Amino acid sequence: MSAISPVLDRLDKNLDQSLERLFGLLSIKSISTDPAYAADCRKVAEWLVAELKLIGFDASVRDTPGHPMVVAHHEGPAGAPHVLFYGHYDVQPVDPIELWENDPFAPALKEVGPDHKVITGRGSADDKGQLMTFVEACRAWKQVHGNLPCRITILFEGEEESGSPSLK
Repeated sequence: MSAISPVLDRLDKNLDQSLERLFGLLSIKSISTDPAYAADCRKVAEWLVAELKLIGFDASVRDTPGHPMVVAHHEGPAGAPHVLFYGHYDVQPVDPIELWENDPFAPALKEVGPDHKVITGRGSADDKGQLMTFVEACRAWKQVHGNLPCRITILFEGEEESGSPSLK
C-alpha cells in the first residue's frame, strides 16, 4: 500500500469536519478591497493561524501596511525537500448582490446534477477552498503518519484581490 492511500481514506473519513471548517472560513467577509472589512480580513488571518497551530505548524500573523499575511513553517525529515504553499484568503466584493441566489457568506453544498454537488459561497473557488485543501491534506497526513514528509512553508496573503500591494 502506498503512503498516500491511507491519507486519502482519512480525508474521506474527515470530510464532514473538513467541510465544517471550510464553511466557517467561507462565512467570514474578508473583502480586501473594502476598508469596511479590514477587521474580517484580520479575523481570517487569525483563524488560519489557529488552525495551522492545531496541526503542529509554527504559524503567525504578519502585519503589513495593508491586510495581514499568514506565515507558517513545519519541519520535515533531515534532507527532505522544502515546499511552499501559497494562497490568499481575501475575496472579491459581492456586488451586484441581487445576482446571488443565496447569501454569498452562507456557504452550502448545492446539488447541480445527478451525483454532483458544488460548494457555493464567496471564496469557495477563489481561494479559500484551495488554501484549505493544503491545510486539510497536512492534517490528514499527520493523523496517519505522525509527521509530514517534507519541510513546508505556507504563505497566505490577504490582498491578492487588490493587487498584492504588500507582497513585493
